[in-house]
Amino acid sequence: MVQEKFDKRLWVCVSDVFEVKVIAEKIVESAGGEKNNCLQLDAVQKQLREMLDGKKYLLVLDDMWNEDALKWSRLKNMVIGGAKGSKILVTTRSDVVAEVSGSIHQHKLGDLSEEDAWALFEKMAFECNKESEHSSLVEIGKEIVKKCGGVPLAIRSVGSLLRLKRTEDEWIYFKNQDLSSITRGGDSVMAILRLSYNHLPHHLKICFAYCSLFPKDFRIDRVDLIDMWIAQGFIQSTISNRDNLEDVANSYFVDLLRRSFFQETKEYKSFPHFYKMHDLIHDLAKEVADREFFSITKTEDTEIVIPEQTLHASCLFQVGGSLEFPSPFYRKHMKLRTFIYLNGSKNVVISNSTLERMVSSFECLRILHLRRLEIKFLPQSLGGLKHLRYLAISSRSIVTLPNSITKLHNLQILKLAQVLKLVDCIKLKKLPRDIWRLVSLRRLVCLWCASLTHIPPGLWQLASLIHLDFDGCKSLEDMPPGISQLTSLRTLTSFIVGKESCISGLASDKLNELKGLDLRNRLRIKFMGRARAIGERIPADVVKRMKHLRYIWVEFERGNQEDDTGADLIMLEALQPHQNIERLRIENYSGSRFPSWLMVDNLGFLLPKLVFLQIRDCHKCQKLPPLWQLPSLQNLVLLNLDVVESIDGLEGNDDKFMLRSNTPTDERYFPSLKRLYLGIISEKILKQILCPPHHPSPLCNLNRLTLVSIEDLATMPEDVFKSLTSLQYLSIYNCRNLVSLCRCLTHLTSLESLCIENCPLLDLSDEEAMQFEVPGNLSTFKAFYLGKLMSLPVWLQHFSGTLKSIEIWECPNFTTIPEWIGDLIVLNWLEIYGSRMLTSFPEGMRSLAALQVLIVTRCSSSLKQRCEKEGGEDWPKIAHIPRVDIREGI
Repeated sequence: MVQEKFDKRLWVCVSDVFEVKVIAEKIVESAGGEKNNCLQLDAVQKQLREMLDGKKYLLVLDDMWNEDALKWSRLKNMVIGGAKGSKILVTTRSDVVAEVSGSIHQHKLGDLSEEDAWALFEKMAFECNKESEHSSLVEIGKEIVKKCGGVPLAIRSVGSLLRLKRTEDEWIYFKNQDLSSITRGGDSVMAILRLSYNHLPHHLKICFAYCSLFPKDFRIDRVDLIDMWIAQGFIQSTISNRDNLEDVANSYFVDLLRRSFFQETKEYKSFPHFYKMHDLIHDLAKEVADREFFSITKTEDTEIVIPEQTLHASCLFQVGGSLEFPSPFYRKHMKLRTFIYLNGSKNVVISNSTLERMVSSFECLRILHLRRLEIKFLPQSLGGLKHLRYLAISSRSIVTLPNSITKLHNLQILKLAQVLKLVDCIKLKKLPRDIWRLVSLRRLVCLWCASLTHIPPGLWQLASLIHLDFDGCKSLEDMPPGISQLTSLRTLTSFIVGKESCISGLASDKLNELKGLDLRNRLRIKFMGRARAIGERIPADVVKRMKHLRYIWVEFERGNQEDDTGADLIMLEALQPHQNIERLRIENYSGSRFPSWLMVDNLGFLLPKLVFLQIRDCHKCQKLPPLWQLPSLQNLVLLNLDVVESIDGLEGNDDKFMLRSNTPTDERYFPSLKRLYLGIISEKILKQILCPPHHPSPLCNLNRLTLVSIEDLATMPEDVFKSLTSLQYLSIYNCRNLVSLCRCLTHLTSLESLCIENCPLLDLSDEEAMQFEVPGNLSTFKAFYLGKLMSLPVWLQHFSGTLKSIEIWECPNFTTIPEWIGDLIVLNWLEIYGSRMLTSFPEGMRSLAALQVLIVTRCSSSLKQRCEKEGGEDWPKIAHIPRVDIREGI
């Protein structure tokens, strides 16, 4: 609902420090702009007003503590200029702040009801649906919940704590002893959180206190954090786990997560290893951290006083230009063990002299983390930090690393990356030539180092290496020899078979280096050249023994596939995965048939856990494997398979297909498939996949279907869609010969979104479609680059009670909006782009009471004139719409 009512939705965590310029920069960033700390306040204000001008926005200022009315007034003035109806929502725990902000309406969050409080506690304290097994604890638990005062965070913390205690005596002791001194009051929540902290074992207490180094609302990278714990020696090492410190550290993190000291962040779905701390949990971390821990957020006016006992320090500097660290960091005899620099801007430059001075002052440093600094070269003196165990650098300017860092014999983690900025370290061209001297190195990470072409030889000597990550290093040409000797290796994200190895017949030898490794998670194998010959046959179990591997991506050389010698097939035969594999990608394969391990009759038994499969750019294979047998497959992508004629396991002539006679009749067809992407394939295969005859309910779980560039598809047969009763999203792109679609929609009883793009012959104005009963669930309709579209399809009237959004883009013959548009009673978004033949709006526009946004861009001058506020003939028809944006230009 909020998304529909506001053009811009902005969220900024304010926290303790209220600096107008800093907050304004965060608003700019939240609005999608580029934050630049080098700008003066006036320039930031200009940038902000340009972004919000004419836009109806919702700005949430979270966790505000500012009690200075003048500062608040200055910030409010900076966001003036939004459209009518724009709102600012402030969250705070202070009544004074609420008064200072001049709130029109205050909403104080009440306590959870007794029923909701118990439901939350039950979820946290008991395993799923197992509270009945602990009936003796239920009554005690309800008494404990009452003492939590209906505060969700307190309930979660206590519930998480008691989940680890299973006896009635333990619960009674906790209720009578631990909770007895806590009475309802201003600090009762913190008292409960403190109690939860007190119950932590010592090794978790120090790990939690370390998190006080991160600012409030900071996205904590789980992998970075556990690496820091390891580097500081916080992980309890024994003879049995010495080689698995990462697993032990991860168990520490999971323990704190289960106790609600961390919470998952949903901002970056592609990066599930990011977490945050609740504001109160962060306050607790700052409270329990002793004077050894110090963190500061510095602006231009901040004076820094660093306690002499400080061992671990972090800085978030909200300053621009050239960076000079405050003088307290250069104090003699400072025994700093951690220095984390978290730059708020990508434009801060640090000089070599500043870095040199800093390095010489930090002789005891174990962790050095420099984030988003403009550094071209690191000082040679870095090699003098003999205690350094963790070094992380992310800089768009850095070109090379000094060879002196290979003197860091205690270095365990070397990271040249920042996960969320996929272009960091793009200029880094090479790694230190003597990197093999880093005998303690456990993790080497080079993410998105686009200029990195080679890895120095001698890598095989790093006997302690466990993680080797080169994701995004697209220029990497080969892997150094000897990978097979890294027997401790658990992560190898990319394995490159160089061009020279391919053309000289040594590709098999290269692949054999993987044998003997026990890799985990994911592995991408990329062949940089088309193999000309294969010498000794490759063993079939190169990766089959890797039972912990979950994702394999095999990519052959792009380009000419005509001169294949059969080498691709031999190599792919050798890459049969273990049964535990969950994701598989095969690209640019030039073999005339798929490997035997994919073409078996019992494929479902060989790959029972496979949930994602992508096969693309295979131009010589005529038959697909029996993919329909895969019991767990949820997401299937078939792209650019232009000569494929059939699917193994289905037989028949022309368009009549049936299951092979020896196929069990009770074998389900794609039983778990939810997403299907078909691109540049034949109509024959499309029909074979979507509607195999003699099968009762094919694809009954499919909810998203995308069809791309199926050139011979002219009409969509009705039986193709008959079984797709769960389909919610249908997208059709570049089907240039498609002329008819409408009748198929009658079978899509769950369809919510329909997107059609670049189908020049498609005629959606089928009047007969109104005669069919069409299910009324469609909420989104998008039509892009449809040359025959002259008006809204008449069958959209069937969705008068559900259709919320219509977008028409670059349909040059779109001339009229029908009068019946007024029947679309829930329509709230109407956008038309590049339809210059549209000259007026119908009277029915007046009836669109739910319409919040009307955007018409690159329209005719006559329509622009008719919609002028003063005297425009059509203005009365649209005057009730909160946001109207009609312009001739882009």
